[in-house]
Amino acid sequence: MYPQCDSCSPPLPGRLPRTQACLTAVCVAAAMLIGLSAGAADTRSRAAPAEGAARSFMPDAAASRIVTVASDGGATADIVILTEAVAVKETGPKETIGHFGEVYAFSPAFIAVHRDQPTRITLWNLQSDDDHDFMLEDRPGHALMHLRLKPLSKTSYTYTFHREGLFAFRCAVHQPEMNGQILVLPPR
Repeated sequence: MYPQCDSCSPPLPGRLPRTQACLTAVCVAAAMLIGLSAGAADTRSRAAPAEGAARSFMPDAAASRIVTVASDGGATADIVILTEAVAVKETGPKETIGHFGEVYAFSPAFIAVHRDQPTRITLWNLQSDDDHDFMLEDRPGHALMHLRLKPLSKTSYTYTFHREGLFAFRCAVHQPEMNGQILVLPPR
């Protein structure tokens, strides 16, 4: 069983002995600190650039094992994702703007692609006075790439996902509402 110190009373049925509970709490705390440290290291490696500098980055060597992104290439499928103004100061509704601020969305917010199939994804920022961005994540808080989408711009890249699963994309400027998902299916 579990060792107990002199100050620990016998455990109640269904409860951990106090020393094991303390060790479990310490282990959980240590795991959280390690996870936070790793996340902080990841954040530091992609630290925000100086004012006026581009915030964009493409997949590094590790991320390229998950998704390859090329500015051109033989895409076998084409997808267009638009930025959509849901509620903006110019057109209202005023109550929504007053409560939530401006609200934007990606359209479509869900797409499906096949693993190892090059797919051209074109991002259109339809707003004339608002910047957006496109951040692709393989897990919450871990960006594989980050692109700035200037007003009235069209940006195209060929994406080849090398791992199946669900990937999130979002505009870091307009959270929590402006996000979407890419489902990577098995090869055809």
